[in-house]
Amino acid sequence: QAACRDAQSLLPVYVFDPSCFNTLTRYGGARKSTARRARFLLECVASLRRRLEAHGSGLAVGVGSPSEIIPRFATNSNAVFVTEGFCSEEKKQEAQVAWKLVNCELTRVWGGTLFFPDDLGNDPDNIPLGHMQFRSNCRSKGR
Repeated sequence: QAACRDAQSLLPVYVFDPSCFNTLTRYGGARKSTARRARFLLECVASLRRRLEAHGSGLAVGVGSPSEIIPRFATNSNAVFVTEGFCSEEKKQEAQVAWKLVNCELTRVWGGTLFFPDDLGNDPDNIPLGHMQFRSNCRSKGR
C-alpha cells in the first residue's frame, strides 16, 4: 500500500538472486536453499504474477544481484519500495541497492514477520540463538 500512495505508475519487481541458491551457509555447511525451497519460491512468484495480472498489473522478474537489477528497473523512478530485510545479509543488500540508485529514494517497508521486531523483546541485530532465551525475552514483552 505504501508504494501505491501518490504513485502515477507502479512496477512490481521480483529478483531471483543466484547467491541464495546452492550456496553453503557459514553455519554447519548447510545449503541456503534446497531444491524444494527453490521450487516453492518459483511457485509463489508465479502465483503472485497471476494475482497481479488479475488486477490489471504484472510482475517484472529479474535474475541476478538485486544491487544490479533494481537500479536498471528504476532508471526513471522517483522511489523504490522494498520489504525491509531482517538479517544482516538482507540489510547489506538493501544498502548496496540504495547506494546504486540514481535520483531515486529507497523506502523500506516492514512486512517480513508476524510481529514488529521491537515488539518481541529481542534486539533485531542480536537475536539469541537459543530458543529458551528468545522465548523468555518475548514473554517479558507480553508476547
